[in-house]
This record gives sequence, C-alpha cells and structure tokens, in this order.
Amino acid sequence: MDDGWRATLRQALEHRDLEAARRVPKTDLHCHSMLSAPPETYAALLGRPLAPVPPVFGSFRAFGDYIGTHLFPAMTTPANVRTIIRAAFERMATDGVVYSEMSFDLLLPDFIGMQPAAFLTLVSEEVDRIAGRLTVAPEVGVSRGLPPDEAFARVKEWIASGVCRSIDLYDDERLGVLRDFAPLYRLAADHGLKLKAHAGELCGPDAVREAIDVLGVHAVQHGVRAAEDPAIAELLASRGTVLHICPTSNYSLGVCDALATHPARRLYDMGVRLTVNSDDFTLFGADVSQELLNLTTMGFTPDDVVQIVDNGLAEIPANVPTP
Repeated sequence: MDDGWRATLRQALEHRDLEAARRVPKTDLHCHSMLSAPPETYAALLGRPLAPVPPVFGSFRAFGDYIGTHLFPAMTTPANVRTIIRAAFERMATDGVVYSEMSFDLLLPDFIGMQPAAFLTLVSEEVDRIAGRLTVAPEVGVSRGLPPDEAFARVKEWIASGVCRSIDLYDDERLGVLRDFAPLYRLAADHGLKLKAHAGELCGPDAVREAIDVLGVHAVQHGVRAAEDPAIAELLASRGTVLHICPTSNYSLGVCDALATHPARRLYDMGVRLTVNSDDFTLFGADVSQELLNLTTMGFTPDDVVQIVDNGLAEIPANVPTP
C-alpha cells in the first residue's frame, strides 16, 4: 500500500476536503450491513422517499422504531437484501475503504425466508463481486435479545460455512445476561474468529470491563464510556484492546452532547487504541472519510488522525489481500 496517503490525509484535514479524504485507504471495522447503504437505495426499493432521519434520536428505542418502521419494509426479499448489500459495498469502496468487517445479522435469513447456507452464499457472491475494490470479511452479528442457546445453535451453523471472520454481540446493552453468551464466544474463539461486542455505549464503563473479562473480546464496538473510569481505560491500554468508535452515531444516540465533547480524545490521551468507523451510514449520514474530518473537531491533531487510520489498517490480517 502506497504510504503517500499520509500526506494526502494531512492536506485533507487542513482544508476540510472530503473528496481528498476519500482518496485515503481506510478501514470500516464497525458497520452493519442492512444499515450501510445510501438512503436512496431504500427509497428506490420502497418506491417512495424515506422519512427524514432525525439528527438526534433521543433514545435507543426511537432509533429502533425508525428502523422498524421505515427500513425493514425494504428488506423483505432476498433480491432486496442483495441490492442493499451491493449498494453498501459500492458506497464504501467509493469512500476509499479497502477493508471492512461488516456485520450480518444472525436472524436476517429468517426475516427474508432463506436458509442460512443460501443466505451466506449470497453474501459470498457479493463479497467476491466487489473484491477488486474492497475486501470484506463478513461478521456474524448476534442480538443480545436472542436467547443464548438459540444463538449458539445458529452461530455454529454460520461458523461451519467458513464465511464469517468475526463475531459481534450488539443491540441494547441492557438486554440479556452477558455471561450467558460466554459459551458462544468460546465456540467462536475455538474456530479462530475475531471477538467483538458492543459495550460502553448505552451502559457505563463496567460494561466494557465485563465484555473483556467475560467474553475475552479482542475489540470493543464503541466502548467510549470507558473514559469515565481511568482504571478501565488503563486496562484497555495495557491489553491493547482497540475501540472501534463511531462519533456521529454517539452524538445521534445521545452518548455525547456534541462532537467537541466526545470522550474519544480523553481515551486517546490515556493510551487507548482507537479506530474510526461508520456504524450505520443510512441513519447517521457519516462515512469514514467524514468521521476523519470530524476527529479534528474532537481535538485530534493531523498526526493523531494519521495514527488512528494506521490503527485500522493494522487490524487487517496479514494474509488478507486488499485492493
């Protein structure tokens, strides 16, 4: 990979040049497949414009209600899901993303009337189609609202397919009992999957410690509320556990009052490794390039932003080719 991107990025940050930022090779390690396509994709599938997305949802429930009311109706068939996946991949490639660990929900095949094997074949076909422009390492996304025993049986089948490279436990952190998912994470670890979980977004820093202690995660999705407890931030730093942060998502869901008060800068100063990611582009409207520009609003210097991009590129497995 050409190292000239560092100079390009510094110039993009200096001039707040979004198009220049898109020429920088980058990763998106925290993104959800059915919420990552441009809004126009869903509108075309529905045959009508989407309702305006509020800049701040006010609650996680309001966020879920918008998805259920306005986006789920576009996801009801295999053909529509393929269209959404393809549009998400195209958007990411245009944004300069060279590697993505995109999450695919464990229950999505049921929702569209497909067997898991057929659905994972669909995913593999789209991964292969975009491979010259973007490397996608599919991730199995498990909702915390799913009974752990049911999740275990389903994930076992997904792992057996050989398609998935990581696992993420997501959804409202207040759902379920984390330790009940520990056998699922041992299964994933035994098969060499990268272990992730959402923590420290809606719940406080103890949720981050629990994800580390109980699930043995390699990376935390969000994790930004670790800044509230220096001991947990120190634990993250000493372990080298990376946080895959999504600033605009955090603002929209009320984790911070403004980007300028986002806790990522404090975590960075405490030695915690960060990457920056899109989460749900459809709803939050910020691709990774925009989030790189946002980091300067959050108190990061150009050298800091270069380091954060480097952190993401370092997450690409050594044996995985990228464009």
